[in-house]
Amino acid sequence: MDITLHALDLSLIILYAGVLLVLGLKARRTPGVQVENYLLGGRRLTLVPFIATLVSTWYGGILGIGEFTYLNGVVTLVIFGLPYYIFAFLYAIFLAARIRREGVLTIPDRFRRAYGPRSAYFSAIVVFLLTTPAPYLLMLGVLINLLMGVDLWLALLLGMAFSTVYLWRGGFQAVVRTDVLQFVLMFVGFGLLLGVLMSDQPLGQMWQALPPELRHWRGAGPLEWQVMLVWFLIASWTFVDPGFYQRCAAAHDGRTASRGILLSIGVWFVFDLLTITVGLYAVGQLPELALISAGPIAAYPLLGAAVLPPGLRGLFFVALLAVIMSTIDSFTFISASTLGRDLAGKTTTDPAIERRRIRWGLVASAGLAYVLALSLPSVVQLWYTLGMVLVPGLLAPMMLTFTRRIILSDTMALIVGLAGVLTAGIWQLTPIVIRHLGGEASAYPLGLQPMLPGLLVTLVLVLFFGRLSRAR
Repeated sequence: MDITLHALDLSLIILYAGVLLVLGLKARRTPGVQVENYLLGGRRLTLVPFIATLVSTWYGGILGIGEFTYLNGVVTLVIFGLPYYIFAFLYAIFLAARIRREGVLTIPDRFRRAYGPRSAYFSAIVVFLLTTPAPYLLMLGVLINLLMGVDLWLALLLGMAFSTVYLWRGGFQAVVRTDVLQFVLMFVGFGLLLGVLMSDQPLGQMWQALPPELRHWRGAGPLEWQVMLVWFLIASWTFVDPGFYQRCAAAHDGRTASRGILLSIGVWFVFDLLTITVGLYAVGQLPELALISAGPIAAYPLLGAAVLPPGLRGLFFVALLAVIMSTIDSFTFISASTLGRDLAGKTTTDPAIERRRIRWGLVASAGLAYVLALSLPSVVQLWYTLGMVLVPGLLAPMMLTFTRRIILSDTMALIVGLAGVLTAGIWQLTPIVIRHLGGEASAYPLGLQPMLPGLLVTLVLVLFFGRLSRAR
């Protein structure tokens, strides 16, 4: 099933790219030479742009949401919605205002202040790996290839350029300005598609036509309780998400950060309803989707191409591009600042040098993401696996930076982090090694997903060694 674009559709896509560049390149640089002006836009992010940039950045894996909904149904809201709302709520209540008030710019800075340089360096490595934009760049490249027919290498290059070229000059302020535009586009695009679908087939009729398993809140199968629990724990990623931290640190004040997240939860819920409903419509509209080469991951673009007229079709594709690109520019900038500021080696107090390092980190991060996306077509799965392995090493030490009731030394914080990563990593690799050696292993040891033993080990170490440290 091919996608054919009308000249009007192509014109809208080109117009979007041009407006994005203009907005980003004209981002007003905050007066002053302090690095926080480039890194956090002068720490004066107000409520509306705070919500726009946080919400739009959260949906970079939009094609994956379409695929999961097509295959599993309404359980998508239970797995990819509800747990994240809960953890975002906790973040808003307990962490957001404090992050803004304390004025610590990044997660590695927080580790450095709470523990010391070794654990800070470890946290910087984890943050850098978690924020590589490679999986989203690959998704963007595939979408551009699908829409415009250009080779993947060129599609990746175009996507990387349009997503990051303005960051060199405008820094975080450029991210915010472009995210506001992309926030509007994502709602307009999916709203229009859903409106057209509902005018052709009422919502109730679509719902009744769905297979029963896709209407069940535990999905096709149904999903096992342990799998549901693991998905819930994966949402704890929110507590160590560098994008959340960056937005809170950049907020005008603590109240803006806390209110912004709480209001974002409502906005996320509305957009989740839009995207999941569209995905459910795709089940009936594209019954043979699983049999074609693109597969269910192309549910959204193929559905838009099938039901939308020229013009609206182009606007919907612009919305898809906007959702993905808003995540690429944000992750690229965080990755660049981590590489240029926290992993650069010798520290400096010269803001000009730090800003220059971040800019060259931008080039390096973009280049690395391009190479990964081009050479590793499974990078999306690799990113997911890295998240399962890396988050256990960061979560417990990160949460302890907000309290002094349990104290860890720099060495112990590093050990706790490494133990979480190594435990989860060994759990992840064990079935692969057994199969490689000729054995039969289709499940993880004890039937536990890797994140669970990783978190358990860090919790035990924190309780044991934290108490020893406090007793001293």
